[in-house]
Amino acid sequence: MMPSFQRVAPELATPVFEDMIYVAAGKDVEEGKAKLAWTVHQTRGNVKICIIHVLVPSKTIPMGGLGVEFRANSANEIMLREHRENERANIHEILDNYLQVCTEMGIPAEKKYIESDSIQKGIVELIRLHGIKKLIMGAAADKHYFKKMTEINSRKAIFVRDKAHVSCQIRFICNGHLVHTREAQTVDAIVEVPTDAPSPTTPAPEAGTSALLKLRSATLQRSGTVKLSNPFQDFMRRELSLNADRPCQPNAASIVGRQDSLQELATSPSHRLQLIQSVNHTGHSSLPNTLLKEEPEEVQDQLNKAMEELRTALEQKLQLESQFAEIDEKRKVLELKIIEANEMLRSNRQERELLQIERDNALQKKKEVGRRKGDSSGTKYFSEFSMTEIKEAAQNFDPALMIGEGCCGSVYRGFLRHTPVAIKIIKFHSMHSSQEFQQEVDVLSKVRHPNLITLIGACPEPCTLVYEYIPNGSLEDWLCRSNRAQQLLWQDRIRIATELCSVLAFLHSWKPSIVHRDVKPGNILLDEHLVSKLSDFGFCRRLSSSAQSSNTTTVMYPTDLKGTFGYMDPEFLVTRELTTKFDVYSFGIILLQLLTRRPALGIVNGVRRALSAGTLEAILDPMAGEWPYMLAKELADLALRCCEMSGRNRPDLQSDVWKVLQSIGASSR
Repeated sequence: MMPSFQRVAPELATPVFEDMIYVAAGKDVEEGKAKLAWTVHQTRGNVKICIIHVLVPSKTIPMGGLGVEFRANSANEIMLREHRENERANIHEILDNYLQVCTEMGIPAEKKYIESDSIQKGIVELIRLHGIKKLIMGAAADKHYFKKMTEINSRKAIFVRDKAHVSCQIRFICNGHLVHTREAQTVDAIVEVPTDAPSPTTPAPEAGTSALLKLRSATLQRSGTVKLSNPFQDFMRRELSLNADRPCQPNAASIVGRQDSLQELATSPSHRLQLIQSVNHTGHSSLPNTLLKEEPEEVQDQLNKAMEELRTALEQKLQLESQFAEIDEKRKVLELKIIEANEMLRSNRQERELLQIERDNALQKKKEVGRRKGDSSGTKYFSEFSMTEIKEAAQNFDPALMIGEGCCGSVYRGFLRHTPVAIKIIKFHSMHSSQEFQQEVDVLSKVRHPNLITLIGACPEPCTLVYEYIPNGSLEDWLCRSNRAQQLLWQDRIRIATELCSVLAFLHSWKPSIVHRDVKPGNILLDEHLVSKLSDFGFCRRLSSSAQSSNTTTVMYPTDLKGTFGYMDPEFLVTRELTTKFDVYSFGIILLQLLTRRPALGIVNGVRRALSAGTLEAILDPMAGEWPYMLAKELADLALRCCEMSGRNRPDLQSDVWKVLQSIGASSR
């Protein structure tokens, strides 16, 4: 089932929220977005979300710029405190990113976090502290997911399932699929059922038998043990049945007296305790002599037999309790050994991960040294600048020269080597920032196209990119401001769509194919002649080498969920199979926005309803001038084909979309 983001569009009526749903999210915001999207889809947007996170303090502290780390317990107090404060600041930044995602989907959300020595223990503690009733968390790492997965495959998930409070319902998901649900339970106290038969005070002679029949069997109950009946009451029922068949009955007074004595013996705790103690010490009954003398011999035999059964049952009960206690002790010892083994395994994994990071850093440095020596795999069209030149070009990063700022970095206008430039300084949040810098350099340094922004150069330390300066801002600025939108006539909008189709088809035809993954109006820049330039390749991906024979061949990215909601391929959110059809969906959304100037969320359904009702003219952007109706209808049909939920049903940009746009452009001149 595909997630539908239109259901949580801001223009819908305010929903009546159900109970709070807690979503356990990690440092990987992209993987956490998938959990949020799944939760919103399952609840149809009628939900309030609380994002919870467990901060596990790191055991190592990186030495900035040296590529090595040392153990935290060997650091001084000031360095350790500063490192911990940075960790907490990073966690708040990550949680704020999640809250921003919820805000974009129109879902109210809040955040909570806890510090713990392990993630699973922290989640269990959060459930206890906040009385969490509904929780969504991962069943396994997405890279271990397979389509027929039916059981949770993570020691963290298993620990939470077994240790969390039983009142919490937990849904374990993986890769957009529900793998397992642990339903909430209620805890009932296990108590001993008392004997509730009342003792008659002034019974009539004929009421003796019915009064004795009111005695009920008490049950000695314990979870996992045998159930014992009350032998006194069993004896009374047998005795009454025998007396009922006897032709000769004793007088009423003797019946009443015997009934009172036997009932007192059967129901009084003090008499029963005295009798049990007597049986345990002497092995025979110590009933009152007056009662025994009044009973016939067969009644005494039955009573002695009942007492023997009681003594045997008590011995069996004590023996079982001893066995259960012994088994419980063995279980506790085994649990301690399992915990120790898990801790040792976790420690070994952490050490292995640190070694892998050190190896990757060494390989990266080696690669950079080789590149500086001229060891390259293809032609590169860029220069390396020093930070001194960068600062001089941007006048030491004067705030007056800042032309843009986002979560990834800041952009300044500058003048470098007698050329107007745009200087982008990338913020370092994690290793992903370095990877995004490197892949943008690798792509833009080798690829050239008239509608692709030109990368002039870069400075590796810190990560800085130098582009050609585009004076007219982004397409998003033009569409959002009415004074600019009226200058962007429908002929210009068709030309921009044609230019965007051209550059995307060019990237998809590269060997191997390049998928941009973040095509949106904010990344389409307009120069002084309103010619479009596609920018920002930080999220782009090359398809695997096996994809070189076909642009539609897919490659799996199980944990890489990046992009902008509203422009992201909904099929990719579920399957995580990246194809060139990802960009086709984004292109279709932008084409609809050029026609209507509406927000991305909900635009597909809005245009589809207008076409069905024959009211397309009512939603066309009047700022663009007089749209030719048949031409606008043909563009709307083309855009909706690009926005099909299944990528298989979307057209190819190079062979299908390009031909339609060329024909429309020729007829609009």
